[in-house]
Amino acid sequence: MSEQFEVVKITSKGQMTLPASVRKLLGIKEGDHLAVYVNGEELLLRKFLPFKKAGLQDAIFKFIGKGEGPPDLAENHDKYLAEIIAQETESGNALW
Repeated sequence: MSEQFEVVKITSKGQMTLPASVRKLLGIKEGDHLAVYVNGEELLLRKFLPFKKAGLQDAIFKFIGKGEGPPDLAENHDKYLAEIIAQETESGNALW
């Protein structure tokens, strides 16, 4: 963490203005979100990047239907996964 700091003033509404130099350094723009962490007497602000909802143009959707497996894989995924874990554990090839 940098030893340099700037002092900001809290308004009656609990608002503060981040110095322009800090906004520029972190690429914070109007409408961006910040995560707020409290650790004792310290306050940490971190740029928050929310997850983008996947859209039909995202690459992951190109894989739908491309894999092989039993026809009921979607319905019985947990059962098949448990069977594989048991087989791998018994054979000593488990990765966990």
